[in-house]
Amino acid sequence: MQSAPPAEPLNVLWLYCDELRADALGCYATGPFHPHTPAVDQLAASGAVFHECYTNSPVCVPSRTALLTGQPPERTGVYHNEAYADGFPLPPGLTIFPEVFARHGYRTASFGKEHIPAGLTPWQVNDPAGGSMRAPLSGRDPADCAPMVTPNGKTIVAGVLPEGQPYPPAQVTKNTTAWIAQAREPFLVRASFLQPHTPVIVPHAYGQVHRPEDFPDVLPGSRTLSRFERRFAEVSGGGPDADSAVARQAHASYHNLVSWVDAQLAILMNALRAKGVADRTVVVLTSDHGAHLGENGAYGKHTFARGSHRVPLIISAPGRLAHQTRTDLAQSLDLARTLFGLCGIEAPESFDGRDLFNDPAPAEIFSTIGFGAPWSRAFPNQQHGTYEDDRGWPRRSCVRTDRYRLDATVRIDGHPPRDAEEEDLVLIDHVADPDETVNLAGDPKLAYVVQDMRALLMKNAADVVEVDDDLLKDLALKALERHRELRRTGRSAL
Repeated sequence: MQSAPPAEPLNVLWLYCDELRADALGCYATGPFHPHTPAVDQLAASGAVFHECYTNSPVCVPSRTALLTGQPPERTGVYHNEAYADGFPLPPGLTIFPEVFARHGYRTASFGKEHIPAGLTPWQVNDPAGGSMRAPLSGRDPADCAPMVTPNGKTIVAGVLPEGQPYPPAQVTKNTTAWIAQAREPFLVRASFLQPHTPVIVPHAYGQVHRPEDFPDVLPGSRTLSRFERRFAEVSGGGPDADSAVARQAHASYHNLVSWVDAQLAILMNALRAKGVADRTVVVLTSDHGAHLGENGAYGKHTFARGSHRVPLIISAPGRLAHQTRTDLAQSLDLARTLFGLCGIEAPESFDGRDLFNDPAPAEIFSTIGFGAPWSRAFPNQQHGTYEDDRGWPRRSCVRTDRYRLDATVRIDGHPPRDAEEEDLVLIDHVADPDETVNLAGDPKLAYVVQDMRALLMKNAADVVEVDDDLLKDLALKALERHRELRRTGRSAL
């Protein structure tokens, strides 16, 4: 069903999460386990649910930049979180889609986490309260959370707050609902939650929604598809020898926090009904990227494994969109053109992607992470995570079609890979292997697939915006200092 131009301007409510996996929502569940997300499931039952939507970069800053600008990392030069540092050079003339809405008479506001380059200012109102990493702890040490999930004995992946402790992220919901109540129409408002980002700090009331034994099939294993994924598991937490019991606890805590997010959606939907605008408001739920929860010993995001690369995307527009389950390829930067189409706004030419309800699906989509400089790190804001032999962390790119996924290293230590070992190819047949566990790059019967998809990937990686490597080194150090200062003041959003 195509969307028709609205007879009157539509409002937009956008719920944006950090590290939210699609399969953590009930409407995406395919196995016997069903996550407890009744509000999300109700939203999905009234709108479009995209099952094959992928982020344009599986890490915060480049993903969020791509979504807001409608431009991929190759066009913005934003490949990793170093771009959060003050002074990061952005290409001139970038347009942010909330600015386009504002030019068409919309009131625009965002509450909670932003985490984009300092040169971008998308919103008329931007209140970050409740969107920081330290907010759930309220100045307490993470060790006060019990039980804790610590896969390597040091890094805290999850914990539950003691009973009676307030949960500051709820401020995002309070501020959003208060703004909706007084907003003049039309409006575009975003509730941007850090949750369920690691460390997964769960409010006490949600600490027992799911239990570790609900996840019997979560096994970290020791097999990885590439050297890149193996190394990321080593630097992110558990590594190949991680304890499956720890992974099960991580899954339980994560899904419990997702249930809290679901409750926030219910509150926001009630705010629309109380104002009397629910029947003329587009509601969007999506995430900047997914997350690893102990699979193959990895925690966090960063790779093109399905749990990290795929994002949920649910769009509801009462009376304008029929319920639909979509399996065509979609990407995060499609959101801008799609909202323009639903709201009857002509899309500026600078926005890539497509209107998901009016344009045909692409043959392929791309995603990229990492600057690939000699001093790049997997976690640049902590200056942690070198590659093999203490080399700089590489740039990794992925191309997906409706059947295959191919990813490879495209830049390392400031230059393209020198040989097949550095390139480290992965080919997945998603149709035959929906969990994406078998690397077919060396299968001679699929050599033609590898050749064709590798050519697409290398062409995409060739003509790109680059930041000078020496400047990047300075920016990485600035990002580290900014991260330390924000943590000292309890305002870290990383």
